[in-house]
Amino acid sequence: MRKTYLLLLLCCFAMTQGTWAINDVVFSENCDQNSGTGGRDGRYEGSIASSTVKLTNQDSWEINAKVYGAYQCVRLGDGSNNNGILTTPSITPGTTYALLTFSAAGWGDTKENKLTITATNSVDISGDTQITLENEEWLDYSVLINTNGASNFKITFTGRRIFLDDVIVRRVDLVEAPTLPASDSFWPNTTEAATKSITLSPASFTSIRYTTNGTTPTTSTGNLVTASSTIVLNATTTIKAIAYIGTLASEVVTKTYTLGTTFVNSIAEFNSLAENTEAQLYLSTDKNARVLHGADGKMYLRDNTGTLCVDLGSAAAFNPAPAHNQHIAGWIVGKKQSVNGLSKLANTTNTNTNHLALAAPVTEAATAPVLNIATDDINNYVGNWVTIKDVRNDGSSTTVSGIYNNALVDVSGIVTANNAILPVNYANIKPVVYVIDEEKEFISPDTNIEHATVRLKRTLSKDHWNTFTVPFNIPSQTGSLREYDELVGTTMKFKDASSIEAGKPYLMKPDNDIINPEYDDVTLSATDAQKITHNGYSFVGAYSPTELNTDKTHRFLTTDNKLGYPSSDAAKTIKGMRAYFEVPVNADARLMIDDETTVINNVRGKIADGRSDIYNLNGQKVLNPTKGLYVVNGKKMVIK
Repeated sequence: MRKTYLLLLLCCFAMTQGTWAINDVVFSENCDQNSGTGGRDGRYEGSIASSTVKLTNQDSWEINAKVYGAYQCVRLGDGSNNNGILTTPSITPGTTYALLTFSAAGWGDTKENKLTITATNSVDISGDTQITLENEEWLDYSVLINTNGASNFKITFTGRRIFLDDVIVRRVDLVEAPTLPASDSFWPNTTEAATKSITLSPASFTSIRYTTNGTTPTTSTGNLVTASSTIVLNATTTIKAIAYIGTLASEVVTKTYTLGTTFVNSIAEFNSLAENTEAQLYLSTDKNARVLHGADGKMYLRDNTGTLCVDLGSAAAFNPAPAHNQHIAGWIVGKKQSVNGLSKLANTTNTNTNHLALAAPVTEAATAPVLNIATDDINNYVGNWVTIKDVRNDGSSTTVSGIYNNALVDVSGIVTANNAILPVNYANIKPVVYVIDEEKEFISPDTNIEHATVRLKRTLSKDHWNTFTVPFNIPSQTGSLREYDELVGTTMKFKDASSIEAGKPYLMKPDNDIINPEYDDVTLSATDAQKITHNGYSFVGAYSPTELNTDKTHRFLTTDNKLGYPSSDAAKTIKGMRAYFEVPVNADARLMIDDETTVINNVRGKIADGRSDIYNLNGQKVLNPTKGLYVVNGKKMVIK
């Protein structure tokens, strides 16, 4: 097996590439022409490595008698502890510095397997030039060469019980600058002075010099770092640093670390800061800061001075996660930002939630939303927890997160920004209640919404039959319920029904008046209101207010359980969650409910809006009647 090995004083090639600019290979020998046995084939004992040495990638290798051909490698030395010596041809790197890499393995675990590396022409080799190899294990090694101005040189490998392969020399043109942490600020906590630690770690064969007084370091001036060194800062400081090998130096890197100076002691003070100001927010226990909502890296807070969103984004997280109603105290550093009226403490490199303490309240009242605020007043509650009724999620005013477009809802949640509400489910207050208002248009969802809560804005009277159509199932209902069954002649017969199906029109007479009922855990259906037809006579459901035809093809059920029709454009709209009857023109349409047949009125009578209109005997609506005979609420009446 072949793997990478890193000596304490050597640097493997992979790491070197990130330290220097490694350019062209100026010398390479892979020994692949050797067809003997031993070494790369995993054999290290017995009759091996006795073939003729073949080094063909480069000419003019110098080989002594104790160098042997093995399997795609060469062996130096023999079992009698005699050294083998192998010298490269002349190498011309064209630069002052070069990197030598090679692979080697020892054999014979009872003997010392040591490889010595030397060079001609006063060339220096940095690192350990006498390497004790691992027995029967191929490892990669590298050393740095300083030519000291020599135009060429040779490298000699001397060793006993050694396998050698992949000898490569590459030019080194420059040294990369040392790495400093990004420029930022650092802060004290409430009891300790502010400090920041900067660690400089030179790569192998390099040194680092740095300054903290504004001067520029060179290869001979500044503080010297040859091993890892930590600089502790306690004031605003500019660090300048270079890395170098001999006289080959990197560019100077400069970073400034600023001691934080802006401190605030309440949410109101933080919210008043200039935009993008980094500050430390300290919340003492007497501020009674509480968590309104926490999720997905955000925490909405309210203290006795204001509200704030702490937004850590994806770079950090709360530990532990904040929970609704908890107290919070301590300090945190962040940048003040505003998004559509919402103040945020945004995450920076100095943000650390470890200095915040979370605790459950003991005797304090639970946090609660501001109740029933007006829709047009929502921008005064940004960052707060509110409840608001009858919000149309149409994007033109208030937007409710996670709710389908054009839904009408009651919502309890956090006002996040720009009149947007994030629903939250705390304190048994439902985050979202879908509203169906008899006086407003209802928009069905594109797909079914399961486990929904629905509030109806409608009254169902116990004193007469009510037409009723809703977009969700109601398994059971007290009182009487009827559905359209068949047509006999011109009579529409109704039969008993036991439950309400989404979209289907019904006649309903409850045991008691039902006023604005609310239904939990229902499936708000995407189905349209249905039209039930028998032989051209239909019972038509309507979720929203609906205009009826004035040609007598549309009929409605009056409050005295009779059929009527609109006699003018001013009186042709029925309210939502109802149903109407669609019949042929001038049909003598009747209803049969519980074997009782209704009659048809030729005047509007009392329609669903609850007003009683007055008509003369010609069927004309009268606004200011004088003395005479009139029809009021479907009955003749004398006005004296």
